[in-house]
Amino acid sequence: MQLHDELKEIMGILDKGKLGYAIAKLENFGYKYPELNFTATIEQVRNDYGLMAGYWSRGYKDPQLEKQYSQLLRRVYALVSDVALRYCIYHSAYLQPVSKRVNQVKSWTVANLQNELESFVAELAMLDLETKEAKKQKQTAIYKSHQDLLSEVFDYIWLSGQWNDGMTDIFRQILLSPTVDSMAQQLIVSAITLGAMNLFDFNKFRLLVDVYRESSDEQVRQRALVGWVLSIGKDRYILYPEQKTLVDELLQSDAVCEELVELQMQLVYCANAESDNHTIQREIMPDILKHNNFNVTLNGIEEKDEDPMQDVFDPGAAERNMEKVEDGFRKMIDMQKEGRDIYFGGFSQMKRYPFFDNISNWFVPFYDNHPAISHLQDKMANIKLLSGMLAGGTFCNSDKYSFLLAFVQIVDRLPKNVTSMLSNGEMPGHEVLTSDELLQPTYIRRTYLQDLYRFFRIYPFRSHFYNPFDYKKNESWNADYVFFANSLFAGSRLEMYACKVAAFMMKRKMYNEAAEVLGGCVRLKDDYSYNLLCGNVLLHKDEMISNCHLENLTAAEYFSKALLIDDKSDKALIGLARALFYAGDYAKAREAYGKLLVLKPDSNSIVLNYCICVVNLSEYDEALGKLYKLHYELPDNNNVGRVLARALVGACKYEQALSLYERLVEYGNKEDILNYGYCEWFSGAIGSAVSRFVAYLKKQYPSLTASYLVYDKAVEDIVNPEREFIKAHDISDTEMMMMIDLICESF
Repeated sequence: MQLHDELKEIMGILDKGKLGYAIAKLENFGYKYPELNFTATIEQVRNDYGLMAGYWSRGYKDPQLEKQYSQLLRRVYALVSDVALRYCIYHSAYLQPVSKRVNQVKSWTVANLQNELESFVAELAMLDLETKEAKKQKQTAIYKSHQDLLSEVFDYIWLSGQWNDGMTDIFRQILLSPTVDSMAQQLIVSAITLGAMNLFDFNKFRLLVDVYRESSDEQVRQRALVGWVLSIGKDRYILYPEQKTLVDELLQSDAVCEELVELQMQLVYCANAESDNHTIQREIMPDILKHNNFNVTLNGIEEKDEDPMQDVFDPGAAERNMEKVEDGFRKMIDMQKEGRDIYFGGFSQMKRYPFFDNISNWFVPFYDNHPAISHLQDKMANIKLLSGMLAGGTFCNSDKYSFLLAFVQIVDRLPKNVTSMLSNGEMPGHEVLTSDELLQPTYIRRTYLQDLYRFFRIYPFRSHFYNPFDYKKNESWNADYVFFANSLFAGSRLEMYACKVAAFMMKRKMYNEAAEVLGGCVRLKDDYSYNLLCGNVLLHKDEMISNCHLENLTAAEYFSKALLIDDKSDKALIGLARALFYAGDYAKAREAYGKLLVLKPDSNSIVLNYCICVVNLSEYDEALGKLYKLHYELPDNNNVGRVLARALVGACKYEQALSLYERLVEYGNKEDILNYGYCEWFSGAIGSAVSRFVAYLKKQYPSLTASYLVYDKAVEDIVNPEREFIKAHDISDTEMMMMIDLICESF
């Protein structure tokens, strides 16, 4: 939900313990929005605070003062939370009808909900006593009534305000009852999660933790895990210190910590679903579509006509085409086994069925008696592949519903051989999981997270829900899915696993997220892996990181700390050398690369980096000795050629440098063109140098036309960055100005 800025401010004030100020701000908000009707409640809080303050001001020492003050802070927070909910409902064309529907007279109450849910299980059990015809009719009616009830309950829960202890206890009994069916419990957990993410509620959070700890149903348990992790909130433990106590108790278990590590990695995979889809669309699907044997037309799927001469001219073509198709499917299966969401792109276009207008259907486990699809049972039963994919396939629940709803629309238009293949359960790349695999926590969690991700990315009214996957690049707090960075875990046992998570993120070039995870650690300051990772993160700072908590030390300082812990670490020494180089400290970088050369004298990359440092220090003769040898061994390595050419120019060996640049510029690198220009200038070929500089500027700035802009760019790009280098070749300031003028005239 999009909270009003004033209400956000008041929550921040409460986090700082400023009760009187928060009350005053909330009173002012109530005057602005009288329709929200909470002035009487805040007045009562004001009176209670006044009584407490009055006793205190008269010198009474109340041993319960701190506790009472804390309770009042919580009362105001709960009120602010409920006011925020009222405000959102009042100002939303989407939320108003949902709220109205929830508050209408209904057949159930919170008090009798457990009985209603348990009666469903009993009614199903009694169906065995009915005749076959009567059983089918009654079963359909029972499932419809049950699903309608769950839909109502779902809306009621996610749109509910702060829960009291009584409400929490009722739903605890429901969620832990062995006589309430799992599907109902899973949906209720999802509804609580949505509500708790929108507005933090300690009672909802505590209930999700309790269900995670106590439920014997792995499906329910994993949803509860995801729920409490994503509803932690930011700094809510300041008002509710028992939240941290509760979590710290959980983290005493290694199994819980390891499960949280897996969850964090799975959330990372979810967050990268769009980029994975781009990879599939750009690199994998073109080959599959190119080499498959079918065409998709307006009339359905048609088999391509075979070329009768293909076997004559290219006997192995058909087999190779099939191999390429199967290879494409294998790549996607490998991505899926790794944990990636390979179906997001395809199924994101299949969520427009009326089925998904009902918010609870985004989270309902797949079952073929769902009222929206129960009439399709006969078609499902006749197609072995379809029934197998829906029962044991790797799709998440919402994708299974999407697939079925889409499939029944085209099944009658499929070629007979395709229908036969599907009926026999054949499909390249298709994978059906065993019953044991389907019960694994990792699989359950993955598919549920994919359901969540689709909801937050595709649901038309998703803006009314707090999205944990939203990435706020310019804020210190980026996205809630990076829960390892939450301050709630600072100093906890979970920090022991932070390096593993950060390394996982860095492999996927998620440097900002890795920085957030590492920046929140307080126990790892003297850990080798921690300092090594921090250094590597900061090496990417200019490229990727906008805000992080690692800026108290430089990358070089982190690598130095790692070396103090392990003075034989090649990784730390390489990192230090790179950090010093990127910082422009070439003298110290040369020293570091020199130590690496002792350890790895045959490493061409280390030799080259050492030479770059030496060249930047203008010690050209030393560099040339190593560069000649390196160029002899690697004559086709352009990077070696570039450094050698620069060193030759620095040593005033222009003819040798010119021959190198002549070859280098053929590759079209604009920096090579620029450096070629310097070499020609220093050798006296002024006209050629001007042509090179003009070519560089046109390549660098294709839309550059105005002469005064050309002048500025010539100064900024050609003269100023290399002024000392230019002067070293006996070029005066006057000559530099004249060169700029010639460039402008020739542009």
